[in-house]
Amino acid sequence: MKTYLRVIKYALVYKRFLIGSMVLSVLFSIFSALSVYLTIPLLKTLFMTGETVVSSTQPDAISGIYAKIQSLFETYILSSDKIVSLSIICILIGASFLLKNLTGFFQSILMQLAEKNVLKDIRKELNEKINRLSIRYFTNERTGNLISRMTNDVNSVQAGISAAFLNLVKEPLMIIIFLLLSLSISWKLTLLSFIIFPLTLIAIVKIGESLRRRSLRVQKKLSDLLSVISETIYGAKVIRAFRAENFRNNIFQKENHEHYSLIMRSAWASELTSPITEIFSIIAGIIIIWYGGNEILLDKTLQPEEFLGFLFILFQLIPPIKNLSTVANRIQESRASGERIFEILDSPVEVEESGNPVTLNEFSKNIMIDNVSFFYDEGKTVLKNINFEIKKSEVVAIVGSSGSGKTTLADLIARFYDVTKGAILIDGFNIKDISTDSLRKLTGLVPQETILFNDTIRNNILFGLENIPDKDIEEAAKFANAYNFIMDSKDGFETIIGERGLKLSGGQKQRLSIARAILRNPQILILDEATSSLDSESEMLVQEALDNMMKNRTSIVIAHRLSTIKNANKIIVLNEGRIVQIGNHQDLMSRNDGLYKALYELQFGKKIEEE
Repeated sequence: MKTYLRVIKYALVYKRFLIGSMVLSVLFSIFSALSVYLTIPLLKTLFMTGETVVSSTQPDAISGIYAKIQSLFETYILSSDKIVSLSIICILIGASFLLKNLTGFFQSILMQLAEKNVLKDIRKELNEKINRLSIRYFTNERTGNLISRMTNDVNSVQAGISAAFLNLVKEPLMIIIFLLLSLSISWKLTLLSFIIFPLTLIAIVKIGESLRRRSLRVQKKLSDLLSVISETIYGAKVIRAFRAENFRNNIFQKENHEHYSLIMRSAWASELTSPITEIFSIIAGIIIIWYGGNEILLDKTLQPEEFLGFLFILFQLIPPIKNLSTVANRIQESRASGERIFEILDSPVEVEESGNPVTLNEFSKNIMIDNVSFFYDEGKTVLKNINFEIKKSEVVAIVGSSGSGKTTLADLIARFYDVTKGAILIDGFNIKDISTDSLRKLTGLVPQETILFNDTIRNNILFGLENIPDKDIEEAAKFANAYNFIMDSKDGFETIIGERGLKLSGGQKQRLSIARAILRNPQILILDEATSSLDSESEMLVQEALDNMMKNRTSIVIAHRLSTIKNANKIIVLNEGRIVQIGNHQDLMSRNDGLYKALYELQFGKKIEEE
C-alpha cells in the first residue's frame, strides 16, 4: 500500500482541484438524490384519486426524522391543486437534473485537471531521472521496458487517482444518501436489500488481489513486446540482409501471443467483478419486489407510490455500488504500475554532483589519471592501476586490441562513469568535485557511433544551444567539411535527416557530429574511433575535419586505424585493462617486442617502411 500512497502524494500537489471536485461530488450526489426523490410526489400527484392529501402515517423510531422532512416537503408541494403541484414538481425535477449535470460536468473537469497534471509531473520526473542516470543503467535496461513504463504504466496510475479522490468520495456519498432515502420509506426493505451485499464484497476483494498480480505480469510482458518492436525497427536493414524476417516474425508472434494470453486473463478477472455485483444486486431487487408487493397487497403498510419510489432509489444504488466495487481493482492496477515507475525513480544515480562543486571555466594545465581502476560488475575488472598525464594542448592517443578498455577510459575522463579506485584530476581538481555542467562545457565528444536525431541539420548541429548566429553554425559546418553536402541537400540546413540520420551516409553523419562538437568550442576533445567505419573518401574528409578540430586543443584520441595517430604527442597502449606501453610513434615502433609494433604490423603488413 506504500506504493499507492506514494502515487497519491503526487495528486496532493493539486489539492485545489481535488477539493473542488469533491465538493462538486457532494452537490452532484444531493441533486441526484433529489431528482429521484421527486418521483414520489410526482406519482402521488398523477395517480392519487380525489383531492391531494398528505400522508398521516406516523414515522417509526428508525425513520422518524426523515419522515418528518418528507412530510414537510410534501405539505408544501401537495398543498395546491394537482395542476399547480404538477407544475412545481416538473420545475423542481428539471432544475435538479440541470444542477446535477452541471455539477457532474465541472467535477469531472476538475478531476481531469488533477489527473492529467499528475501524469505530466510523473513523466517529467521520469524523463529527468533517466537523463541523470549513468550510462551503466542503460546497458542493463531494455528500451521497450523504459518506454512502456513512461507510457502504459503512467497511464494506469490515472485510474488510481480518480479512485482515491472521486470514487471513494462520490460513490459512498451516493450510497449513503440513497440509503437514507430508502430508510425514510421502509427500514425493513432497506435492511433486506443489504443482507446479500457482503457476499459480493468478499468476491470483489479476491478478484482485486488477483488482478494486481495479473496487471503486473501484463505490463512486464508489454515491455518485452515493445523491445522486440524497437529492435525490429532499428535492425530493419540487418534483418533483410540476413533473410531473418520469419525469424523475427516468430519472436514477435511468441511475445504477442503471451501478451494476449496474459491480458485476456486479466480481462476475465476485471470483467467478472461487474456481473457478479449486478447479479447479486438483481437477486436482492427481486426479493425486495416480492417483499414490498406483499406489504402493499396484503399488509397495507406501504403506499404504492412509496414502493415505486423505493424501487427507483434502490436501482439508483446499483451504479455507485458497482463503481465502488471496481475501485479496489483500479487501485491494485495503479499500485502495480506505480511499483514499476518507482523502480526507475528509486534507481541510484551513480554519477552524482558533489554538495559544493567547483566551477572550472578554463582548462590550463593538465589531466592526471592517478592509479585508476574500474569494473562494471563486481569481480570483473576492466581497467587496473592506470597512471598517465595529459598536458594542455597535447594529442594523446589510446590504442589496444578490442576489449582492452580504451572507450571505458575515455568515458571515465568524460565522467560518464565514476572510477572504482583512484582519481582523475583536471588542473588538480578531482572531476568528482567539478560541477557536471562546467565539465561538459570543457569537453567535447565525437563518438564512434554517431547519434543524430530526427530533426533538421541545423538543430542537430545546435543540439541544446540557443541564440547562436547562423554565421557560427555555417563556420562550424565548413570546419567539419560538411558545408558542401549540406548546401546540396534539398532544404540546406533545414533538411530533415530522418531517424538516427538514416537519410545521410556514414561520412556525412560523422561530419555533422564533428560540426556539433566544433560549435561548442571545447577545450578538451575526446574522439572515440571516429573514422573506424568509414570508406576511404569519407575517412579522408572526416580526418581532415578532425585535424582542423584538434588544432590548439587538448585531444584524447581512441584509435582504431593506427595510421591516424602517428603525430600524437603520446600513445597509451592498453592490453587487458593495463597500460603496457607509453611513448610516441617512433619510440614505440623502435621496440621490437612491443604490442604497439605488433598491432601496426598486423594492420599494414610485416614490411614497414622507414618512418
